[in-house]
Amino acid sequence: MFLFTLFACKKTETEQVDIGLDYYPTSTAFFKVFQVVSLVFNNFTESVDTFQYFIKETIVGDYEVETETRTSVLDQKKLQLADPFWTDIKAWSFQKDKFTVEENKNNLPKIVLIFPIKSGISWNSNTRNSLEKEDYTITSQGSESILGKTFENTITVEKFDETDPLQLNTEIGEEMYAPGVGLIYLYEKRVKRFTTGKATDTPVDSGFVLTKQLIEYGQQ
Repeated sequence: MFLFTLFACKKTETEQVDIGLDYYPTSTAFFKVFQVVSLVFNNFTESVDTFQYFIKETIVGDYEVETETRTSVLDQKKLQLADPFWTDIKAWSFQKDKFTVEENKNNLPKIVLIFPIKSGISWNSNTRNSLEKEDYTITSQGSESILGKTFENTITVEKFDETDPLQLNTEIGEEMYAPGVGLIYLYEKRVKRFTTGKATDTPVDSGFVLTKQLIEYGQQ
């Protein structure tokens, strides 16, 4: 009887281990609305264009992959500031199990999260495609405020962070996730600076800076 009780307790403890699966919700009809700001640097016109819009993402259901119903479709809609109507944009899909989350956008699968969630853990996001190795790292856990709303127990995933000493090429990318919500923040900067090296010449930038912040989420 004592051995049975001990075994039952250990089994219960094992089942209660939280590996962080709720950092990526998968329920059908779950939606999120993001505010997006994009800065585009044009080295030909030497100008900076600013684009602001909203993106709504909704999980619409599953479809079968190799006889398994394990891939979910995520529908996307876009709303311009001056337009009262949402317009459809390209949908994408994802797969989630007890080990990884794989997103497939434009036929390019990437591993965006791995479980269990743990600060300092790294993985190759390009394991399931033919691109060069690109390590993602969970760099921190804590609370974050996004557009005035505070999220607890968030994680930050560093996707890339490369800046040369002269700052002629800057590539920075990170994402933040909250339990029960998923992605709440995305930042990407890919900018190249062109310069002759002369003090009298003004450097010219080419590339973009994209910021995506959550403003609303829930079940439809």
